[in-house]
Amino acid sequence: MAFKTPEGEELFQQAYSNNLKRWNVSYEILNIPTTYGNTYVIASGEKELPPVIMLHGAGMGSTIWYANIKALCKIRRVYAVDAIGDINKSEPLRSISNPEDMGKWMTEILDYLDIEKTDFIGHSAGGYLTLNIATSIQSRINKMVLLAPAASFVPFHKQFFLRLAFINAIRRKGFIQRFFCDWFIAKGNTIDNEVFDQFIYGVLHYKWKVKPVIPKVIPKENLETIKVPTLLLMGDKEVIYNPRRALKQAKACIPHIETMMLPNTSHCLFIEDAKKVNESIIIFLHKDPPCELYLVTGAKVQEV
Repeated sequence: MAFKTPEGEELFQQAYSNNLKRWNVSYEILNIPTTYGNTYVIASGEKELPPVIMLHGAGMGSTIWYANIKALCKIRRVYAVDAIGDINKSEPLRSISNPEDMGKWMTEILDYLDIEKTDFIGHSAGGYLTLNIATSIQSRINKMVLLAPAASFVPFHKQFFLRLAFINAIRRKGFIQRFFCDWFIAKGNTIDNEVFDQFIYGVLHYKWKVKPVIPKVIPKENLETIKVPTLLLMGDKEVIYNPRRALKQAKACIPHIETMMLPNTSHCLFIEDAKKVNESIIIFLHKDPPCELYLVTGAKVQEV
């Protein structure tokens, strides 16, 4: 990994380890060689179960799935992938800068794992990656779950870029926590501040070796090629863009998509309301053919 100082690297590595301690299941670490660099993967769940690939949001790494991993491991062999070109434990050689790169990178991972076809779950930038992978190697995907995918359907709010600029100008841990990290959480919800130490120390100390993936709106004609069953979950308090516009655009572009707006959640919905998100994902992955979504409790989920 590339860091500006040994001290900065130590802070990041310790934060990554602390977040991995939040996983309440056993796991193994895989290092998968690809054309784009060594890819760090955290694998959990029985090997006999069907696989699922999980792709995290920007700046966090695979440890961010701590609130979801136990539930998902009951039904899937989970491979949480540290995306190449982000602040995590993968070692990039080349950037994955277009859908073809993303598809080739993921093909090499799936081939290494001897996976012919799999489900995908992606949050934020990981959702953007998932959509681009679907446009490139759709034959390798069973179903996909998108959790507040970054850009993809509608542009970011200008405030998102403003906040990014400020945290790169005012490089203080407390400021980044309050001004940026807390912004992604709906009022009334709480996430332990230490969860974001990994992101903050990455912002402060990571030295970029390759160009990162910058999510943007995916052309409609590309999205229209996606035929796999898709579930899109967003929080009604989403801050990086207008979630209702994004849901509307997603339904207009992807033929086999189900959309859900989760109340009282924002960009970190999969942690803010992990129980509802986990139940919704499990039901979606289990059902065939697509039908209305219900929680395990029997309560109807708000649909859009």
